[in-house]
Amino acid sequence: MEKRNNMRWQLTGPGNAVWYWSPGGEELEIGTTYVGDALKSLLQSARDLQIGSGSSISHFLDEPGGTRVFFSGAVDEVYVQIVSFDDLQSEINRWAGGKLRWAGRVSTSDFVDGVRAMAERLLSEVGESGYLKRWGAPFPMNELHALH
Repeated sequence: MEKRNNMRWQLTGPGNAVWYWSPGGEELEIGTTYVGDALKSLLQSARDLQIGSGSSISHFLDEPGGTRVFFSGAVDEVYVQIVSFDDLQSEINRWAGGKLRWAGRVSTSDFVDGVRAMAERLLSEVGESGYLKRWGAPFPMNELHALH
């Protein structure tokens, strides 16, 4: 399996961000807004996988839709499914009409390392105060430290 740690987190405007990831050479762009804390959620999923959990879910909320990243069957590799939903705010339809954007197996340790490196790079570029100002919430420092 080809090693792919090509991840980048870009703050694109007040309360907006994009996660760029290139699994298997295909670049994915997953947008999110301040209505959720997607970076924190992704760091938590990476930590779940790091400590041996077989599955986890990350949430990238938008308004009203968003994307969920499902991790399952994790051992040396983890099966990842990235699914977009039109309406994650609705109590009735939040699981309806999901559209698969990408699915495949990746190295669990490479994924965890990639998430950690991406978050560290973001922190070094914008700092805690810059992140707070641009995102509107504190940088998820506890979740990053948990990955060490």
